[in-house]
Amino acid sequence: MLNLKSKVGPKGQVVIPKPIRDQYKVYPGQDVYFSLKGDTVIMTKKSGREILNELFTAVKDKEKPPKKIDWDKEYYSQFED
Repeated sequence: MLNLKSKVGPKGQVVIPKPIRDQYKVYPGQDVYFSLKGDTVIMTKKSGREILNELFTAVKDKEKPPKKIDWDKEYYSQFED
């Protein structure tokens, strides 16, 4: 297990050490996800497809994500009143 140190800044920000960013291809502006397991914080990089699969498998009636998704409609629906 590799342990690398990073400090928490005044705004609560933590820099991901470069060897980890390089190995897992974590780039500026990319989303990462945090979860807790006991006293451990776990950071995960997931693709949009992986997130959708988790969402649809969490619902009993859905086993696979839909084959066709109108991404433009999904995106712009966020801005409708």
